[in-house]
Amino acid sequence: MQEEEKINTSPIGTNGEQVLGEEPVVVQETPIDMTKVSMTSRGETLCGISFNPSGSDEVATVKRACAYLMDVIEKHREESIQNGTLTADREFLMNHALGQVLNAQMNVVKVITFNPEV
Repeated sequence: MQEEEKINTSPIGTNGEQVLGEEPVVVQETPIDMTKVSMTSRGETLCGISFNPSGSDEVATVKRACAYLMDVIEKHREESIQNGTLTADREFLMNHALGQVLNAQMNVVKVITFNPEV
C-alpha cells in the first residue's frame, strides 16, 4: 500500500509566503458591470445620504451619523441571522430602532433647514 501524499491546504506556504490555488477558479464568466453595483450601505440608502438640496454640511453630517447607526443595527441583524439567534422580538426591536433613527434624522434635518418665511 502506498503512503498518501500530504497536500498543503493552508493559504501559507512552507516558506511563509501566501499561496494561491494551483488552478484558477472561474466564479462568474460574464463580467460584472460596476456601474450597476451600488456601494451604498442600507443606512445610507434609508437616510437618503445623497439627497441634500440645501448643500448643508450639517445636514450631510446628520445623515451620515444616522446612516452609521442604521448600519450598526443591520450588522447585528446579519450576525443574528448567521448565528441563528434572530427571534421575532429581536427583529421587532431592530425594525423599530431603524424607524426611530430614520424619524430622528428627518426631524433633525427639518430643524436645520426650517425656514418659517416660506
